[in-house]
Amino acid sequence: MDSKKDITLDIKRLSNDSNYYNNVFKKTEKILSVTLYILSETDENKKTILHSDSIKEKALKTQEAALQTLPLQPHEQTNGLVRFQYQLVAFESGLRMATMSGVMAEDIFNLLHEQLDSIHRYINNHYVKKPPVSVGDLTETVVEKSSPASGVQSSTQKQKPASTPRRSQRVQIPAGDISTDAYLVYSQLTDRAERIKTVLEAKPQATIKDVAEVITDVSEKTIQRELNSLIEKGQVIREGERRWSKYSVSK
Repeated sequence: MDSKKDITLDIKRLSNDSNYYNNVFKKTEKILSVTLYILSETDENKKTILHSDSIKEKALKTQEAALQTLPLQPHEQTNGLVRFQYQLVAFESGLRMATMSGVMAEDIFNLLHEQLDSIHRYINNHYVKKPPVSVGDLTETVVEKSSPASGVQSSTQKQKPASTPRRSQRVQIPAGDISTDAYLVYSQLTDRAERIKTVLEAKPQATIKDVAEVITDVSEKTIQRELNSLIEKGQVIREGERRWSKYSVSK
């Protein structure tokens, strides 16, 4: 009698991705918990109750949307995560309205906004990788469709170079370019300081926000601490003070 072998299917879900779980799901849970705690400590009146109820409703929907991302498989992730991002935006809009009305302190909103922004950037850089349509792409498409059969070039075609090389994945960060494609490089670097220096080599005089646009798995405060350490070691120089500070690799 032939024995039948058990067949095990290895289904990769986001819930099994520790990076996603820690940098997106758990961070979202913490933001929602902090927000609800702040609302519980807010003095109640007609205005605060109105905004609190609205934010609580959006927080609940955001939590549900976050939970719905955990069982997503690779072929479902893009659409599922974009829906989740829309809910994050709706939640943030509620916080912004409460801040503009004086119900929430501006410094608290800025802190929450920074954390929500880091979640958006992490999702975009690691899971939703399709680049948006650019003006150049639209121009190229229009030129191709409007090309006359007679071979006479239009004015738009005359201005276009004879050959336009397509963008490909970079193996290094070109000078002045710290786009999200830079992830292809720094993701292979395990040392945080080296990752930061790689970005600064690509764009001298970068701000902390510029660096955070590329290195999305840590907070801006962590990047600030790492930069201070590199400055003490003489590997990075700083120009300007406080939020106007710009950083470059020491020559």
